[in-house]
Amino acid sequence: MSVADDVLAQLAERFGLDPTRIGRPAVFSRAIDEALRFGDASYVVGEVEAFGGLAGVREPWGVILRRLRNVSTLAAERERLADEADEAARWAAVDRAAKRGETLRALVDRGELFVDEGAGMLVREFPDGELRALAMAALEGTRP
Repeated sequence: MSVADDVLAQLAERFGLDPTRIGRPAVFSRAIDEALRFGDASYVVGEVEAFGGLAGVREPWGVILRRLRNVSTLAAERERLADEADEAARWAAVDRAAKRGETLRALVDRGELFVDEGAGMLVREFPDGELRALAMAALEGTRP
């Protein structure tokens, strides 16, 4: 039994449907395979179930097919949003590193801090090498 067949069997069981009543098995198989790109069989079944029951539905397998397609669409959207959040967090970290280096540079310029003291602080504050290099460049007044 393939994973797609397993998903289909689980969906039939969960919704009390006859899997032999599916009109276009190849279409279902493709939709399931696409949804499986984002998780395992239990993930796909759980996502389809999360849309709710099928009470009063005329074509339950048609509804399940639409839900399977939505699993892929929603999962892809979640991935896109997570990527955007990661990128925004990285840019915020870059901004913090640059500002911290500039702040320490201002203290050095006022004679309140030595460059090597500031450098030591940046080593402790920025374990990420790229962020540390950016902060150091701001501290030293150079470009990374």
